[in-house]
Amino acid sequence: MSIAFAVLGALAALLAVINGVQAFLGRQLVRPSVSRRPGRQLRAESAVAAVAMLGASLAAFGVLAGGQWPAVGGLVMLAGWIGLIVVRRQFAAQA
Repeated sequence: MSIAFAVLGALAALLAVINGVQAFLGRQLVRPSVSRRPGRQLRAESAVAAVAMLGASLAAFGVLAGGQWPAVGGLVMLAGWIGLIVVRRQFAAQA
């Protein structure tokens, strides 16, 4: 069971890094020809998605570490998902 949480945490951390790089560069790294979002929207969405994935990674590794870390990771992940919803609504309202 612990190997599953380690793999999940590592995968979430990798996704967080990819989203962080996308937020920094302002361009989509995976399948860039499919993206129709402007750079500003991609940066905003990638930044909050990176926060959500960092929370997921923290929660998964927190299960292994014990203590309050899974709860902290869950709160960070929840904040990231709420931020993603807010950012998407903001850009949908501007369109």
